Amino acid sequence: MSTITLRRNLESETLHLPELKSMVGHSVEIVVRDSQPVPGFDADRSALLQTVDEMCQRCSQPGWDHADAESISPQTRTIARRLLELLPSDVPLPVVVPEPDGQINFEWYRAPRRLLTTSISNTGTLYWAALIDSEDPRGSCQFSEQFPPTLLYWIGLVCG
Repeated sequence: MSTITLRRNLESETLHLPELKSMVGHSVEIVVRDSQPVPGFDADRSALLQTVDEMCQRCSQPGWDHADAESISPQTRTIARRLLELLPSDVPLPVVVPEPDGQINFEWYRAPRRLLTTSISNTGTLYWAALIDSEDPRGSCQFSEQFPPTLLYWIGLVCG
């Protein structure tokens, strides 16, 4: 049995959920609940967006690590900011770190064997890897103006 968790603002009573395509024809249970924002989340999100801006400025030139690091491109910064803006309010914020290959890394950590890391490329490809007990799933997905359901699923397993 697979589980898909979707979080979004409802704009109408008619839903278009392409994430459920693989379940068409199956018997499913659909539960809808009102998701309340976490107190202080907007302030924390704003602070993290500021941190991303400062980090990208600091890492905007090749060799920012005093070695061979590639610069973080404006495109990568834009994608990282948009992902943080789209992250549902009831999902924990990640730790954000620059990578020497010019990507930005988001990490959700709960315990030594409960973590998810996502590298954001300047093309919008998100490369992710998780460690959940003895399993280490990994993959990639393309960012397309909504927070990727695949990442929400793995964040839920790591942080839930």
